[in-house]
Amino acid sequence: MNLGNKIRELRKTRNLTQEQLAASLNISAQAVSKWEMGASYPDMTMIPTIAGLFKVSLDELFDFDVKNIDKEIEDIRLESNKYFWNNFEKAEQILLDGLKIYPASIQLKTELFELYAYNVDRGDKIIHKAFELGSHIVSVSQDVFCTCRTKANMILIYKFLEQEKGEDHYEDIVKIIDTLPYMYPYMLQDKMRLSASYMKGEQGMKEAESLKDIEWQEFFIACAQVGTRYFEIKDYKNAMIYFQESVDVIERFMYSDKKGYEAYPIGGTHANHAITYLDIAACMLRLKKTECIDEQIEKAKHIYFDAYEHIQLHDYSKTLREMIAYFTEQYNQKKLNEYKTLDLSEIKQRIAE
Repeated sequence: MNLGNKIRELRKTRNLTQEQLAASLNISAQAVSKWEMGASYPDMTMIPTIAGLFKVSLDELFDFDVKNIDKEIEDIRLESNKYFWNNFEKAEQILLDGLKIYPASIQLKTELFELYAYNVDRGDKIIHKAFELGSHIVSVSQDVFCTCRTKANMILIYKFLEQEKGEDHYEDIVKIIDTLPYMYPYMLQDKMRLSASYMKGEQGMKEAESLKDIEWQEFFIACAQVGTRYFEIKDYKNAMIYFQESVDVIERFMYSDKKGYEAYPIGGTHANHAITYLDIAACMLRLKKTECIDEQIEKAKHIYFDAYEHIQLHDYSKTLREMIAYFTEQYNQKKLNEYKTLDLSEIKQRIAE
């Protein structure tokens, strides 16, 4: 907002001199001149009088364009998302810079919290920042999407603390879940769904494609979650069926003309794709179908570690080392190391080269 520029614009549109405007407001022409140069601002009590004189709303006087602000916030979010998985520092800085411009933006705060939630393995400092920011969002947010998303990421952090630090946060997780709506947003007729159904032309097409991608992601995740529940009760036959369904859904909607990370409609899906192949291998191990386990493990390695081969990364070696740590952790958690020791020598050689 540049109030001085707006006052000058309105004054000239109405063919008023600075002296005439000053006389109407019972102030000096020098005061008007300072406003228009940005050297000072009108007293707050004068703002309604100025708006009334020019016959404009306060929003127009302040040049407050909500649609433009929403677009700028969305542009910041999308720019940060480019670096979400491969350059934490840059993604964080983009969001922090955005919050300097729009300090009240719940959308940007939610994006930043999610970035922290997916990087809590960086240490206690990030965990502390995450919980502080997450608590703030939940306490002030009037946006149900941001609130639900933040609570889901809080659960993600609690799961990390359970798995990596041996802490028990099950009751905390249950408390969060109990505060969430049961079936949301599927019963909501939101902008994306209605635009996909009723808007014509480019905008309707864009929203329809976005809706398809989101529903695709929800479906393959849901299949994997059913598989995980069957795996927990040791029904490995049904678990494998649902893990395979998840893989089938992912592969059905990948872009055939692209490779690696770019072949997925939603960034980061290569990790789900790869780890679900490890889930299938884990089921095979417990069902003693060992003849196909090696094939599943190799598929998982290829999908996961080749994802960024065609993308410029800020720090390729660091990214690959982090990927090795995560893949190894998943491999061992599924007890595939009881079948054979994980061999990532080829990946380590890439780093050396």
